[in-house]
Amino acid sequence: MAQIGMITLDTVDEQSAAAWWRAVLGGKYAGQYPGFTMIRVPGFSAMLGFQKVPEVTAGKNRVHLDLSATSDRAREVEIFVKAGATRLEEHCDDPDFGWSVLRDPYGIVFCISDPHDQ
Repeated sequence: MAQIGMITLDTVDEQSAAAWWRAVLGGKYAGQYPGFTMIRVPGFSAMLGFQKVPEVTAGKNRVHLDLSATSDRAREVEIFVKAGATRLEEHCDDPDFGWSVLRDPYGIVFCISDPHDQ
């Protein structure tokens, strides 16, 4: 049976986006090809790939990263914001589960949710 080996994210600057994600997630560089950079992230079996595209996706990406906070979502969101991400939305209607929608400096939209083990 096939396994997920990589999740690829479109961006206008794949090398800078990969470097940013590598820094905020504590990842390691895994390879570079023309228009394509890969990183490995601790605790994630698949690699993350960053593919150069001519323009940022308008609106919401059809597939996006949904990161789970390890402890306090608000604190972890602030780490990403201080690193250059932009907070787009907060979803806190359910008292047991919420998430924040952010955009990295390279146009990639992603979420950080409350820890799933609450």
